[in-house]
Amino acid sequence: MLRIEKQFNRFERVLAKVFRAPNEVLRPLDSMNSLIWELADGHHDFQSIVQHLNDAFHEEATPVVERSTAAVRGFVALGVMKLLPSTATPSWSTDPGLVPEGQTIVQRPPDMDQWS
Repeated sequence: MLRIEKQFNRFERVLAKVFRAPNEVLRPLDSMNSLIWELADGHHDFQSIVQHLNDAFHEEATPVVERSTAAVRGFVALGVMKLLPSTATPSWSTDPGLVPEGQTIVQRPPDMDQWS
């Protein structure tokens, strides 16, 4: 489950308070996208992620390179993933359950129930 903080303009913020709208979007992930998300931790390159996906899902993930590419592009388009050169190390924490710097959503334990 991805938790993404909503970015409201002033008018939307007023409406959100009036209607008690949540301040985050919860995006459920299927099992393949969950595996890609967990492996995209700055320690695995794209090739190893594809290999893990192929080993875990076999025929279900075919064509694995295209599916992996589409998933990564989707994460990048959402603004929740950044691609780095293989020689780079991320300057941010990739530990599970951490709220990114600059966001105000409440921290939850990494093993939170996805339906809570």
